[in-house]
Amino acid sequence: MRFFTTEGPVRAADNYCLPPLQRWDLDEVLGLIDRKKYFLLHAPRQTGKTSCLLALMEYLNQGDRYRAVYANLEGAQTAREDVARGMRTICGTIEAAARLYIGDTRLHPWTQDAWQTRGPDGALTGLLEHWSLNSPAPLVLMLDEVDALIGDTLISLLRQLRAGYTQRPTAFPQTVILCGVRDLRDYRIHSSTQAAIITGGSAFNIKAKSLRLGDFTADEVATLLGEHTAETGQVFTPEALVRVWYLTRGQPWLVNALAYHACFEMPAGRDRTRPVTVELIDQAKEYLILNRVTHLDQLSYKLREERVRRVIEPMLAGTEMGVVPEDDRQYLVDLGLLRRDGAGGLVVANPIYREVLPRALAGGPQDSLPHINSTWLNADGTLNPAHLLDAFLAFWPSGVGTGNRSWAAPLIMRSLRTWS
Repeated sequence: MRFFTTEGPVRAADNYCLPPLQRWDLDEVLGLIDRKKYFLLHAPRQTGKTSCLLALMEYLNQGDRYRAVYANLEGAQTAREDVARGMRTICGTIEAAARLYIGDTRLHPWTQDAWQTRGPDGALTGLLEHWSLNSPAPLVLMLDEVDALIGDTLISLLRQLRAGYTQRPTAFPQTVILCGVRDLRDYRIHSSTQAAIITGGSAFNIKAKSLRLGDFTADEVATLLGEHTAETGQVFTPEALVRVWYLTRGQPWLVNALAYHACFEMPAGRDRTRPVTVELIDQAKEYLILNRVTHLDQLSYKLREERVRRVIEPMLAGTEMGVVPEDDRQYLVDLGLLRRDGAGGLVVANPIYREVLPRALAGGPQDSLPHINSTWLNADGTLNPAHLLDAFLAFWPSGVGTGNRSWAAPLIMRSLRTWS
């Protein structure tokens, strides 16, 4: 049985999924490749970027016009600003990807030769030159998790790609696609060798375009959940479909996580004779929030960034945001924390995030609050108005003591009866 997945790229044989190549404008992507453009794909974490790149690689390799290779550079993150170590890892990753995806085993000697003649600041350029000159078709190279690289290692990667750009497609890849969470303009790279902040645009000014992978539409959410119904016979009620869309606004990880927990984790949902209802979806939502699952935990981690907090905090508090650079506001949209509403204003991306963000921001102060003994509740948890009145009058400032109880008590009791 296939299932909803929240871990990594989708596999159509194992997971319910939308066809990845339909998630973006394939004609636009192919046009950029035909015109020998270098461009970016970016989107929030766990949106489907890697699935799209892998599907594009498979699509291109079905013909003989291009040879396409996907490589994930995340392993070089631990090199931090050790350029030599980082470039060794990046070149090795590309070598392994070429062996795995197109059966090309020739790259290692070319890396060694480039390393000897050009050193770490030219080894990648040299490798890609050798490879392109000896490739039977122009190369399309897809580099994922680029913005996971740090400092001078990231600068070296971008500048080595820029150095070989004019040699394409004969002696350099026809197209390079850089993929990550952030758009290039959001790269603020601290270079220890230059003792300065280098922006992504200045290090890689050959970018033709930035493509952003969007969330699911309401129809796509229904289509994805309908795959489960087609395979198992278990239906989502119309109200449940609307609820999933409302809670997630189509954020792919959230859609899959809600559906997986409701259909595969909860005993009531595992009974395929029972429909998936709004109640099951709401219970799944509470589980995701209370258990700080990985995606939501990563979301909370972003709140440590000052450029994130200075936008989010006033929004949640209902106060004026003040003067915040457009780049900072767009950064939060790129991260998926915020979206623009119909009027063009900024709002929190979806109702689940609206619950998670205040809890994360208030976590420290909330943990430091003293324990409150709720003396105004009965043993069964119901409200005891008389005890609440006593607690309120004890709390009230000294200007209103027991002498004023005669006028305060009826007013408060009447308010409580009205409220209850």
